[in-house]
Amino acid sequence: MSYVTADAMIKKFGENELIQLTDNVQPYQDVINEDKLNAAMQEANSEIDGYLMGRYKLPLQIIPPFLESIACHMARYHACTGAMTDDDPIRTRYDDAIRKLKDISKGVVGVGGTPAGEAEPVKTSSNNVMFTVGRHDFGGKNW
Repeated sequence: MSYVTADAMIKKFGENELIQLTDNVQPYQDVINEDKLNAAMQEANSEIDGYLMGRYKLPLQIIPPFLESIACHMARYHACTGAMTDDDPIRTRYDDAIRKLKDISKGVVGVGGTPAGEAEPVKTSSNNVMFTVGRHDFGGKNW
């Protein structure tokens, strides 16, 4: 499943930034290194599938724009090979993308476009129905 494409990356970040991220080994070609970009996009796509597969039937029929945006930020992070500080905007956007994917996997956020009934809830202890055994006759006054 492709949530991110080279066209989406170019549209979001511009060709110059993608050249800087991917054409960083000699001999410099001053073009996007497609192998490196494809590897980064494949990693992002695979990572997203990992978060969605427990909740949604894959492949999704429609990829919402916000999910494509998340995928772009993740692929940008994976394409970045240089040392990053903890507050680097690329890392910050990646961390934010992961938080959003975790919310999607828990059902806090939906991806839309999925017909009702096709999304399966994550099985957690909070989904259990609890029964209490014993008398509850409102104070015992023959209610």
